[in-house]
Amino acid sequence: MSARRLRQDVDHATSVLLLIAVVAACVTGFIAHVWDLNAFTWHTWSGYAMAAFAVAHVALNFDRLVTYWRFRARQGVRGLQARLRDAPDGAVPAPVPRSRAPSATGGRPAAPGGRRRPGSVTRRVMLTSAATTAGALGGWAVARRIGIENDPVGNDAGMVYHRLSRPGVADAVDAVVTWGRRPAPPKEYPGAPVLDLPAVGGGAAPDGRLLSAVLERRSVRDYSDRPLTLDELSHVLFMTAGSRRQGGRAFPSSGALYPIEVYAVVNAVDGLERGLYHYDPARNALRVLRQADLRDRIADHGLGQSFLADAGVVLCLTVIPERMRFRYRHRSYRYGLLEAGHLGQNTYLAATSMGLGACAVGAFFDDALNDMLGVDGRHEAAVYLLAVGAVAP
Repeated sequence: MSARRLRQDVDHATSVLLLIAVVAACVTGFIAHVWDLNAFTWHTWSGYAMAAFAVAHVALNFDRLVTYWRFRARQGVRGLQARLRDAPDGAVPAPVPRSRAPSATGGRPAAPGGRRRPGSVTRRVMLTSAATTAGALGGWAVARRIGIENDPVGNDAGMVYHRLSRPGVADAVDAVVTWGRRPAPPKEYPGAPVLDLPAVGGGAAPDGRLLSAVLERRSVRDYSDRPLTLDELSHVLFMTAGSRRQGGRAFPSSGALYPIEVYAVVNAVDGLERGLYHYDPARNALRVLRQADLRDRIADHGLGQSFLADAGVVLCLTVIPERMRFRYRHRSYRYGLLEAGHLGQNTYLAATSMGLGACAVGAFFDDALNDMLGVDGRHEAAVYLLAVGAVAP
């Protein structure tokens, strides 16, 4: 194999590897930007590889670069000389004719001597430019879609997921996409030994009301016209998220940091005007945020689920990740959702033990609900709705 053929093979291989490194750098850079990964090793090494292959590419094509810039320099000198001529009838030298003859490698015009014409656009230049542009535009578009660009608080993986999982066009696609076969609940271990436990209701049975609440708990979507009493609302809120006299709250919290806030959309409660309230667990009190009839709005924001307007009250749970982020970083959002689940079960048991009905809702339009609550969806965001009301006969 001749040295010239070997150099051509190395040159083409370097071009392919350079393109791969450019694409990898764009993709990993996009990931690092969206997820705010300041020390993303894959992006770092992709950048190093791109730089190395770029240097090799320049070295292998150095003679072409020198020829191109000499050509441009001669053209510039000739143009300057033409402009400096004093003779009014001095003719400007005609440009150097470019060869129209097809090259031996595919029909592209070639320069004398078989070399590629200076200034021509090659396929690898076009592909590299397209990949770089696509990566930059893709990162910018997704960052705007999830609303985290230039966020001074920082962007953890949980909040990125929170923004991306908002109801939208993707839900329409999900409805027609098969995500695999549904597994049978609960999980089974055929052939494993079975140990029967003592019957529930024996000597270690809990308080009868608690046992009944656990056994009778269900999601209720049909509510009567009877308004809740202020006493019922007080007990539901206290058993959901209240502060105990001996310290702590009515639910477990990671690090006792309590990132969940409770808002109450009052639809029908004796002694209270309809409107939006914030629950103060330390005083077991409500703070008035807005007095207005929000029944239609809460139903619309809950994807048109009308029972949200029929319930006596709808508890809106929000999470403030910054309360945990300094300690748990990317796990903060996960812990916040777990905590919201604790409060939700408390609401179910409290309502059931009092003869009321409750229903949890996770499907809602995030931006609209956040706007109604007066939160920004970043520093504080709605994650759960809990309707509570008198059960329809």
